[in-house]
Amino acid sequence: MIEELGRSPADADVEALAQLLVDVVAGGASVSFMAPFTIEMSRDWWRETLAGAHQKAVFLVAREPDGLLGTVQLHPAWPPNQPHRADVAKLLVHPKARRRGIGRALMSTLEERALRSGFTLLTLDTVRGDPAEQLYRNLGWTTVGVIPNYALYPDGRLCDTVVFYKELGNSEAAKPEVG
Repeated sequence: MIEELGRSPADADVEALAQLLVDVVAGGASVSFMAPFTIEMSRDWWRETLAGAHQKAVFLVAREPDGLLGTVQLHPAWPPNQPHRADVAKLLVHPKARRRGIGRALMSTLEERALRSGFTLLTLDTVRGDPAEQLYRNLGWTTVGVIPNYALYPDGRLCDTVVFYKELGNSEAAKPEVG
């Protein structure tokens, strides 16, 4: 089940998000963090990210009876001349839950939520060659290009990044309110 987290999630949800992020980083995902990445570091990052997020930011989780299996975020662009744009961040699916459609469900729900909030242009980036790259292509995202040696894997190896965008709905009809 996909659900939206509030700005002050339960301690158990913060703990589950922290463990998910630690497990994904330990699995080698290039999602901004380097090894060793501890549960304490992860908890602090989640608390700061949730507390400091824009009021229109969206945090979704994929939850099953055995816990959180995935998450994704939507962050409005900060420039005043881009009220229609948001960035997708941190699509994380637990290694034990991959290939079950969780990433697809999170992204589809996030796109629907973004459009309802007036965002008509989304952007994101991912590691070239990782399964997420193919997921975004399959979901209709358009490749802008590849930036070589953009980031590091947790073990320090360089990786290339693919930048994507996706236009949602009729961009004239769905313009957000400004102000």
